[in-house]
Amino acid sequence: MSGLTKEILTLQLGHYANFVGTHWWNIQETGFEYNVATPSEIDHEVLFREGLTHKGETTFTPRLLLVDLNGSLKTLPEEGDLYDTQIEPSQLLETVKWPENKLQLEEQPRQPKNEFQSDIQDPKGLQLATTKNYSLENEVTVWSDYLYTKFHPRTVNIVKEYEHCNSERPFDSFTLGSALSETEFFEDDIFNKIRMYVEECDHFQGFQMLTDCTNGFAGLSANCLKHLRDEYDHKSVLVLPTIPSYFPDNDYQNDIEHVQSLMNDSTRVINLLLAFDCYREFGSMFVPLCTSKDGWRQPGAPREFYHTNYNHKLPYHSSSILASALDTVSLKYRQKTSNFSLIDLCADLTGCGRKAAAASVCIPFSLNSDSELIDCLDQWQGPLYKSITPRCDIGIDRIMQHLTLRGIPDSRLKKASAKQKEMAAYKCNTVKEMMEFYLSCTTYATASNVAVFEKGMPTRNPFPDIFDKRLGVNGNVAAIHRDDQTRVDSIPILAGFHSGTEIGAMLESLHAEAGKLKIGRFHKFALEKDEYEESLNNILTLRENYEDSYLV
Repeated sequence: MSGLTKEILTLQLGHYANFVGTHWWNIQETGFEYNVATPSEIDHEVLFREGLTHKGETTFTPRLLLVDLNGSLKTLPEEGDLYDTQIEPSQLLETVKWPENKLQLEEQPRQPKNEFQSDIQDPKGLQLATTKNYSLENEVTVWSDYLYTKFHPRTVNIVKEYEHCNSERPFDSFTLGSALSETEFFEDDIFNKIRMYVEECDHFQGFQMLTDCTNGFAGLSANCLKHLRDEYDHKSVLVLPTIPSYFPDNDYQNDIEHVQSLMNDSTRVINLLLAFDCYREFGSMFVPLCTSKDGWRQPGAPREFYHTNYNHKLPYHSSSILASALDTVSLKYRQKTSNFSLIDLCADLTGCGRKAAAASVCIPFSLNSDSELIDCLDQWQGPLYKSITPRCDIGIDRIMQHLTLRGIPDSRLKKASAKQKEMAAYKCNTVKEMMEFYLSCTTYATASNVAVFEKGMPTRNPFPDIFDKRLGVNGNVAAIHRDDQTRVDSIPILAGFHSGTEIGAMLESLHAEAGKLKIGRFHKFALEKDEYEESLNNILTLRENYEDSYLV
């Protein structure tokens, strides 16, 4: 058992990445255990930090630094609302010594908070906010609309040079992001905040970088990654590039919009290529994430998940699935009773220069309310999990993988029935043993590292209600359907990171798409042909590392 908390700093760069990150922090906070009699399996101090308000009140906030564009916060103050640092307009007059009759105060109209945000600001409403029925699907336009977690004042950082959703001056290219990272705002402010976070830690182990990679944040994340490698060379950096499952410009209505959509698709492909090249060089491991199958060019058809009905056009929905996978698979290096760390995860999956990996999720892990795990696995049809990495259908042979299952206690393992006793799996005495036995029987030449957690993943508000009525409150498939007023409280879920030949196919498809483009026609990137060709060759070289998949 480890007696040390190995802290991690999370960076969130970009609007969709912040959608994913908001769900991730919400899931963690709504799952906090406050009962001393049932201590948590999770060491929350790995990703959260303890602090004090100006009034001496103890706080517990994410060890997080996020960046987004101007206009993306809506009702959330840039300093957050936990430390009460805002000054009311009327108070400004008291701080200015000029005669009041010579001052004119103009206040920009404030946007109204939705019902959920109003409730969590009220101590009485906060008690009901996780169980009350809201219509967030119709109200969420930015990630702060459903933010439940409170942030430290240094967490939120807004780029003033660019406006969110500004079609006249879009922040849409790798070059724009790369240039932004060299401004005084980053050199003196953002990088200084990173240093402050790191210096607070006693046993700092590394970084998680959750980032957009199809727009200007591709270049911003790449240069931030270079900075981390220069300043913290011996620390692990897990890069999680996120790709929305839908781009509004792909729903074009006429020929002009069609041409513009094709240009936008090409720009996104170039951003992806340049970003992946930097993640390959400076990251410890990178795992592309998308709930749609294709990812580049157009994201393609949405992937289907068991007993789940989500709208892939809503970032509020698609990001919740990615966040569920990340929260689950990261439990392995947040476990109280384990010495496993971020560096161990990256080392296991990046042998032979394989810097890219794939992610998967089974949401929810479908277990009938009246059955045991042994029967569930015996009757399972098809793969246990679905890929959430674009252009990558994860195989079952000759791979390295880390899987985490949560929400199935050992009491649901088996029962003393004659039929079950005839199965070879009946000799397993824990969920972990049975999962490892199942994987050894269904995969070939594969090294599977399995972690198990008893409690399921919380899906209370503001997590979207995307599960069909066959799921009961505890996330198991029930004979009696849920009514419309009852939410699923938690779910069993399986998630993993994988390294195999399929990642090579993903990289080859990106190389093929990017290779069709003539970089000289895309002046906004300011790239020479030789520079672009070098990135293409680097991705192709990385793809070649996956040809011999025999790792174990």
